[in-house]
Amino acid sequence: MELAVDYTSNRDASEKKPHFTKIYKPGWNRIKRLLEGDPTAARVWVFLVENAGHDNVLACSMAILEEELWLHRKTIYKKVKYLSEQGALAIAKMGTANVYILNPHETWKASEEFKNYHAITARALIGKTENKAFRKRLTHIVGQAEQVELFPVD
Repeated sequence: MELAVDYTSNRDASEKKPHFTKIYKPGWNRIKRLLEGDPTAARVWVFLVENAGHDNVLACSMAILEEELWLHRKTIYKKVKYLSEQGALAIAKMGTANVYILNPHETWKASEEFKNYHAITARALIGKTENKAFRKRLTHIVGQAEQVELFPVD
């Protein structure tokens, strides 16, 4: 019986390294408090943590959160506001979307040495309800790129 996965063994070059998020003691305390007091806010927070980029930032619309969490917009708004008031995250506006910046003293996704000095390069999620024809447009652009080398391969 294998008890642990050996990530140092020979792996296929196409395999990706496991996704990693560091959770500090205050982050574990946040999880415990949310699960005991507000499980819906816990779901929202976990979704943001899980999907944030290496810099603890995620840009996405309310529609994405509605699609992924199966919650009403008003509920999400209240939970995000609550999380912000509790110091779990900061919220910046980006057009009609929000940019969620997670508290770096609770969770962190990159090397520890970059924790205090990093540029925000937000990871953005786009959803199908807001971008119904996006796949078709992207397929069209990629098809053109192959013909006229808009995206040349080195």
